[in-house]
Amino acid sequence: MKKKSASMTAIMLTVAMTAGMLAGCGSGQTAATTAAAGSGAGSGAGTGETAAAGGEAGTDKPFAGVTLEYAGCFTEGEAQAKWIAEMAKEWEAETGATVKLNFIGRDVLTQMKTRILTGDAPDIIDQDASELQAAFLTNDVRLEPLDDIYEASAYGEDGPIRDNINGAYKLYTKDGHDYFVPFIFITAGFFYDKAMFSKYNLEVPKTWDEFMTVCATLKDNGVPPIALDGNISFYNAYYYKWALQRTMGSGNFIKAAQDPTGAAWDDPGYLEAAKMVHELSKGGNDYFQPGYEGSAFPAGQADWALGKSGMVFCGTWIPLETKAQASPDFQYGFFPFPTVDGGKGDANDMEAQLMSFSIPADAKNKEAAKDFIRYCSSKKSADRLVEMSFNMSARTDAVYPDFLEDVKPYVDAATNFHKNYDGVMSDCPEWWANVFYPADNALIFGTSTPEAFIAQIKEETVKFYQNKQ
Repeated sequence: MKKKSASMTAIMLTVAMTAGMLAGCGSGQTAATTAAAGSGAGSGAGTGETAAAGGEAGTDKPFAGVTLEYAGCFTEGEAQAKWIAEMAKEWEAETGATVKLNFIGRDVLTQMKTRILTGDAPDIIDQDASELQAAFLTNDVRLEPLDDIYEASAYGEDGPIRDNINGAYKLYTKDGHDYFVPFIFITAGFFYDKAMFSKYNLEVPKTWDEFMTVCATLKDNGVPPIALDGNISFYNAYYYKWALQRTMGSGNFIKAAQDPTGAAWDDPGYLEAAKMVHELSKGGNDYFQPGYEGSAFPAGQADWALGKSGMVFCGTWIPLETKAQASPDFQYGFFPFPTVDGGKGDANDMEAQLMSFSIPADAKNKEAAKDFIRYCSSKKSADRLVEMSFNMSARTDAVYPDFLEDVKPYVDAATNFHKNYDGVMSDCPEWWANVFYPADNALIFGTSTPEAFIAQIKEETVKFYQNKQ
């Protein structure tokens, strides 16, 4: 399926589905946070960049007189927004510019899409790169290429920014150009309490069989192996996505989602992945906590942090979201989804979700916007982001949050990156919500068999594309 970027319905679906996931991102807020906030540092109407060509007469401020408008996906009280506001004040002092911050929240793209289409673009928009790509690069290119930022150096540095940015940004290169500069790197995996694993003499599993042994040991000792808040469908979806990635490799989920004939689902690998999910479910070994199918976020993950279950599969924002519940001796551990014997999925193929800067093609102050991004891309700025938000920076040489030290070896060892959910959530939002979610929820709740899952998703995929014609 070619996603129709002009469709506001598709954009709104994508925003709604990812709101909770992005609300985590180290913010400590709930999965439903979407509230908008007002402006932050600076104020005033945009002036255009003519005043900034050499700064005001008699000053050494390169962008004196320029007002930069920033539209953000975070809300004003979130740590990430506070970091952006701090960077804005520092950059204002360096350049003489003014930054008008508008922390809109998770529905930023819904508002910005309308503004861009009506010729009223802000200067910078931040959001998950997958969502920015779906909104502004799918058909018409409505963003400014940022290749020159990657070749430039960050403030106070000599080498090109490209040398210090996580290579996952290349996932979004289009026609040889880069349109996003990431500042936060997010991935997903299993988190656990090292003290609990030590108590039951458990080793970190690398294969699916080893993982099944860990689950069985925990259950035999009266500990529900996995916590899951079943009312969050994109948390449920992690399991099938990852089982399929390990069984067939990256790119096959999006391939099947975009096949209007439904024939892709006949490949036995899709059924094998469904069997893995079923094995965990209430219909199989029942490895999730009791009542998981009705668990309302954040009850399941909070109970996990309290030691009432063994593991939770989540994005790398989970330690900050749960640290208030965790006891002082809770030791956060991490391991990626296990590999499958005979599977084609590479253990060093890591999912990457990149919170990124972008500049609309019709922005009034492009050069100032690029300079601000350069300022935010320095190691000094990246370290400050980690310190304030406990996120991993997109800079490979930035410090790591203490809670995420176990993630670092896997990021360092990654030889390839793929989009979150293999790109399906962002590129096929209507199919994702209307076809995949119902079938996947039934599978993970144990009310559907693997065979019924494949039959349902194949039939509904065909109907979906027929109705799109």
